[in-house]
Amino acid sequence: MSRGGSAPLRIRCPAKINLGLWILGRRPDGYHEVDTILQTVLLEDELLLEEAREGFALETRGIRIPKNGPNIIERAWSFIEEQARNNRRGVRVRLTKRIPIGAGLGGGSSDAAGFLIGVNRLLGLGFVDERLREMASALGADVPFFLRGGTARATGRGDEVRHLCPLPGIWIVLATPPIAVSTTWAYGRVRIRLTPPGSGASMLAAAIERHDWSSIASGLHNDFEGVVLPELEIVARLRRLLGESDLLGSLLSGSGSTVFGLALTQADAQRAAERAAAAGATVHVVRTTERGVRMAGVA
Repeated sequence: MSRGGSAPLRIRCPAKINLGLWILGRRPDGYHEVDTILQTVLLEDELLLEEAREGFALETRGIRIPKNGPNIIERAWSFIEEQARNNRRGVRVRLTKRIPIGAGLGGGSSDAAGFLIGVNRLLGLGFVDERLREMASALGADVPFFLRGGTARATGRGDEVRHLCPLPGIWIVLATPPIAVSTTWAYGRVRIRLTPPGSGASMLAAAIERHDWSSIASGLHNDFEGVVLPELEIVARLRRLLGESDLLGSLLSGSGSTVFGLALTQADAQRAAERAAAAGATVHVVRTTERGVRMAGVA
């Protein structure tokens, strides 16, 4: 990328897993009410942002992004143009995609959060933290979480974020089958009970605060498993495989397709990852992180 007026910025955008996800009902606005506990992990996309005289350009590398409408970064730029009417400068973006797409790992939402804070800094737009949170919420339910990351409980559509006592550092196995799962498809198959069960998020949050791994493992829960696993055998097979491995616990992340496992040692994580890879999954062995999107310096 050629240089403009300001030095280019490099932004790291982490993935997330859902340690717990409860779908509580349908809201009047058409979205679903959720209660979820989120955790960032060290599988990261990377944004390189450079000031341009005008306009917007996006280059992508790494995992191919299907072109079925505007990329969330393109939507974020349109939103910024509406909000910063006095801005006459543009931006060039290079996105290196490492987080699998349609995998329940929040890669697009993380990229959007990184783009918001990066462009705000690069172009000196002056948006304060609260305004950035409002813009993030307008872009997507998970986007506000990634502004800070770490361990958090999200309610409402998933955009009302309260940060928790950090989860102790642990190894995470991410096993992603060669299919993507549409969140819209998954929500469309959710059946809301007339009297839905309560959320177990408070108990899981308390276990995290106590650093009680036994209770954390037993508290892992995802309502989407009842939707995704019966219909997608390859995902169900990975879930069973990790469940039979020497891990603390395993779970579907978000609406899938990634299944993750928690391991106290890298050796345990690596053994489980090898089994998942042999079953056809793309695997990553990563650590948890208490960071959200972050600027990694100039390019």
